[in-house]
Amino acid sequence: MHPDLLIFLGISIVPVLILARYRRVMRLDRGVYFILVGTALLSLAALVDYLEETLLEPFMLMMADKGEWNLLVAVLGYIPGVFLTGLGLSRWFHVTLKLESEIKKRERAEESLKRRSEQLKEALVAASEANQAKSEFLAKMSHELRTPLNAIIGFSEVMNNKVYGSLEVPEYAEYAEHIHESGKLLLGIINDILDLAKVEAGQITITEEAFFLRSLVTDCLPIVQARASEQGIYFVSKTEDDLVLWADKRIVKQMLLNLLSNAIKFSQKGGEILVKSYARTDGSHVLEVFDHGVGMTNEEIDLALEPFSQAQASKVYGDNAGAGLGLALVNTFMGLHDGTVELTSKKGRGTHARLIFPASRAVKPSDDDSLNHSIMEDFRAS
Repeated sequence: MHPDLLIFLGISIVPVLILARYRRVMRLDRGVYFILVGTALLSLAALVDYLEETLLEPFMLMMADKGEWNLLVAVLGYIPGVFLTGLGLSRWFHVTLKLESEIKKRERAEESLKRRSEQLKEALVAASEANQAKSEFLAKMSHELRTPLNAIIGFSEVMNNKVYGSLEVPEYAEYAEHIHESGKLLLGIINDILDLAKVEAGQITITEEAFFLRSLVTDCLPIVQARASEQGIYFVSKTEDDLVLWADKRIVKQMLLNLLSNAIKFSQKGGEILVKSYARTDGSHVLEVFDHGVGMTNEEIDLALEPFSQAQASKVYGDNAGAGLGLALVNTFMGLHDGTVELTSKKGRGTHARLIFPASRAVKPSDDDSLNHSIMEDFRAS
């Protein structure tokens, strides 16, 4: 077969395949259109070259000599054909690369959307769990609030109606004590709820001052001593003398009281609670409360640090579990002081709670002489 005929047939395949693929000429991409026109011109040029070698050659030479035909084929066929084909291929490659880039972007967007969908599902699950915890908390609170209120109302009605006679009857003194304790319990629950609400609303601020950790422990132990004595629980205090903290004393006191109350609540009768304060080698100051009570699993520790989750713990510990805000408040308050809460516990072995204040909140004895004098006076007074 003649070489020019092979060239013609080979090049003609391209426009034929393009037309078979798109089945239309109008509204083709410019790159494909250029390739179609360019390969068509190359096919015609190859066909003319072939015809020059066939029986039509005498007739073609009558119109022009061979040199003129070659020039005509080159100018009108090969040159524009190669140019248009090259231009079309260049655009086709550009469009292809752009398309691949768009496909990759779309794949990344789909992957990002998939991740966000998974995160949204996780957030919905977390929100559902939080809502469930709050629902259980409200159910628990109906009992926690009703119990002291019933006591307050019931005992006060007995006294008001003078069921046992005049108010000088000794039983009324006991009832008055019950009313007082119930009122304090109710006030404590409401204060915890309000404190947590203030923290979540960003409306709570800390008032910082310097104070001895030892004097803070000394102030807190008598407050919970009566309750501990009822259960035969005694305290062991191991506090270093010269540890001074720069923090909100009222809030730190509240945190320590919460830890002590929990330790008493979940300790066995006749148990021991250890209270310690010391400085670490990195300069941080630590307050510790250690009890030998019922203890917790790691899952229960995570639950205890979440607001309202103690309502679920009541399934394990019974009605003595409380409203479930104490440890959550401690965790939140430590965050306000740039500190951390560490809880380690074992079932049946007790719980070890640590309040870790960063070194930036430790006051060194040589930092400020006037401050040292002031806090030493407070310490001697305590």
